[in-house]
Amino acid sequence: MAETVVPSVIWMRPTRGSRGPQPSRDREAITRTAITIADREGVAAVSMRRIAAEIGTGTSSLYRYFARKDDLLNLMVDGALAGGDSRSSGDWRADMRQVAEGLRARFKDHPWLCSALAGKPTLGPNRMRTLEQSLSLLEATKLSLTERLTIIDTVASYVRGYVASEVADIAARAQSGLAEEQWDSDQAEYAESLKRSGSYPLSAALFIELEKTESEHRQSEGFSAGLDIILDGIQVRLNLRRL
Repeated sequence: MAETVVPSVIWMRPTRGSRGPQPSRDREAITRTAITIADREGVAAVSMRRIAAEIGTGTSSLYRYFARKDDLLNLMVDGALAGGDSRSSGDWRADMRQVAEGLRARFKDHPWLCSALAGKPTLGPNRMRTLEQSLSLLEATKLSLTERLTIIDTVASYVRGYVASEVADIAARAQSGLAEEQWDSDQAEYAESLKRSGSYPLSAALFIELEKTESEHRQSEGFSAGLDIILDGIQVRLNLRRL
């Protein structure tokens, strides 16, 4: 008898194995549990053993739903991307800004998602729905689908990189073991020492400019300014094509 070939793509397989008793849980509920653990403690904390303990079942029973841990990661990524549907306003630039801001919020809600997406998990239904909507939002540009994909990937890469830096700062604070006030005081003292050294005049002037804006607002303003640069560049290319 020929050996049954199990599809490597999780969405091409049944939601549970054909063997064993009727399950008391479903793949979506298990995925939500895994996402909750990753949000709270990082994706490294997610394991079949940990999930089983959270939902009160045996570790081996989870393999009725997943053949490998990579399957679970793909489902987690797709689950974290659920919702956030975008409707076209007729202004591609405003629409892409809305997409970028929504993606930033999603990444900040799920800090592990930045690195997980960089690993190119399989395209699941939620990710495909997002792609379909984003391609549609760029319809007014009259670009080919391939060119629209380049814009979408460029914007998404910017958002992912920006949030990765934000997340890294939060992680550094947490791992330092210092109180928030102590961390800020130490960083400010170090910045002052750099300014006094005279070795970095432009950077010192930059620090002075940045001090005029609160950190939270500075991050949002920086994100918006960087996004404007990208969208401006896309607009210039579109204008040149119309000449």
